[in-house]
Parts: sequence; C-alpha cells; structure tokens
Amino acid sequence: MAPVNKPKHKGKALVAGALAGVFEISCTYPTEFVKTSMQLSTEKVGVSDIIKRTFANEGALGFYRGLPSMVYFAAPKAAIRFASFETCSGLLTGPKGEDKFGLGSAKGFVAGLGAGTMEAIFVTTPQETIKVRLINDSFRTDGPPKYKSFFHGVKSIVSEFGFGGIYKGVVPTIIKVSTAQATRFGVFQLIPAENRNTPLKAAGSGAFAGGVSVLLFQGIDVVKSRMQGLEASKYRSTMHCITSIMQNEGPLAFYKGVGPRLTRVCLEVGITMSLYGEIVKMLNAVWKTDP
Repeated sequence: MAPVNKPKHKGKALVAGALAGVFEISCTYPTEFVKTSMQLSTEKVGVSDIIKRTFANEGALGFYRGLPSMVYFAAPKAAIRFASFETCSGLLTGPKGEDKFGLGSAKGFVAGLGAGTMEAIFVTTPQETIKVRLINDSFRTDGPPKYKSFFHGVKSIVSEFGFGGIYKGVVPTIIKVSTAQATRFGVFQLIPAENRNTPLKAAGSGAFAGGVSVLLFQGIDVVKSRMQGLEASKYRSTMHCITSIMQNEGPLAFYKGVGPRLTRVCLEVGITMSLYGEIVKMLNAVWKTDP
C-alpha cells in the first residue's frame, strides 16, 4: 500500500482512501461472503457447496448478505488506514526526509503495523462482528434468519449484548489487521518503485503483497470469524478458540476459506493500491493545498 503518489495533505489521504475502499468492496464482496461462510462451518464444505446452498436459499442476492456493514464502514476504514499510515510514516521520518530511527526497509512494516492497529480498533472490529453475524444468521438451522437488515441486526446485537457486543473478537481482529497491514504496506514498499509506477504495475504489486499477507496470517482470520459468529459464546478466549479448533478439526481448519480469501485480498489490495494513487492525482489537480 504506500502508493507512489503519496499525498502530503492528510485530507487527501482520507478522501482517496475512502473512495478506493468503497469501490473495492463493492466489486469483491461475494468472495468475502463465501470465505466467511466456509470459516464459520465446523464441517468440511467447499466453495461449490456454499455457492449452491446460497443460490438455492436466497438466490444471487444472497451473496451480498452483510454487504451494508462493509460498505458503510469501507470509507472510514480505508480512510483511517491510509491516513494512519501517512501519519506513522511522518513520525518515523525526520524534517529533511531522513530515516529518523534507522529502520531502513522495516519502516513500511512498522508504519503499517500502526495503521492496522488504528483501523482494527476504530472500524474493523465492529464492522467484522456485524458482517460475520449477518452471514452466519443466513445459514441458521433452527429457524428463519433472525436479522431482517443491517440496521435491525445492529440494534438486535446491541440490545442483546450491549455496545460491547459489536466488539467481539477484538484481540484477534487487532492481531489480524495490524499484521496484515504491516505485511501489505511493508512488502509493497520493498518492491522497486519502477515496478509500481503505473496503475497496472501498482495493482500487480498490491495483489502480490496482499497474497503474502493471506498465506502468512490466514489462521488468525479463521479464529476471528469464529469468535464473532453466532456461536462465539462457546469460546472463553482467543487461546481457547485456537485450541478448540485444533483439537476438534485439526490444523487444516485454520486454512478454511483460504481460496476465496486469497482471491478477495489480492483483488482488494490490487484495486486500492492502483486506485488510491490515481485518485490522489485527480485530487491534486482540483484541490490545491500546497502554499
């Protein structure tokens, strides 16, 4: 992430990140739906099983159940991510552009870690909790879906569990998002600038960075989904969830949904990386902030 066209103005980072985030999730959500559905299942199910079941029960629109939680939060999530990254990068850089703490190539990883932590605390945890519960609700076996819409779902969750109900799984979410963003920003910055100086090259570099983050940290994403689902109450803690999955389903369970998630993240990072830089160019043309 850390596009070549970096805005000096924090407002531009917020706007560019928000627009890129909304566009990306609107394009890639069906893969997110399939991934989350596979992770929530305690049985062995494949991509084709989820697709067939969803089509049979809800039709094509079923693949967009839970999308509002992603769209409503996409703008603030991407805005906080990119603005936090620019802020953290600035804190690590001296007044003359020097590497203040001598981090070298690790500078992008450290700034990404800070950006991911801010994103997880302020946006991703409540967004993911709502999304996971809406998706999980569509596969209930004890009756019809409980949540009628996004807003009804939020109201029901808060009424039943309090405000803390939308912060289920906050620890694994912080771990997941901070490590993912550290890897994505860090790997992206390690790629030579000449290999990411066009929208197509930036998309390819972003997709590669996203793929690396998925393969390294898929397990924590499975744990996060389980702790935010409708059966989250059976897990006493993050560690209890990890040990339960290992004992009952084996180590391969930590890679449930890796196929659709790999597809979704590669598209996500590729789109946001390339689109972010292009939006910054457009903003620079119409929004003059330099003295």
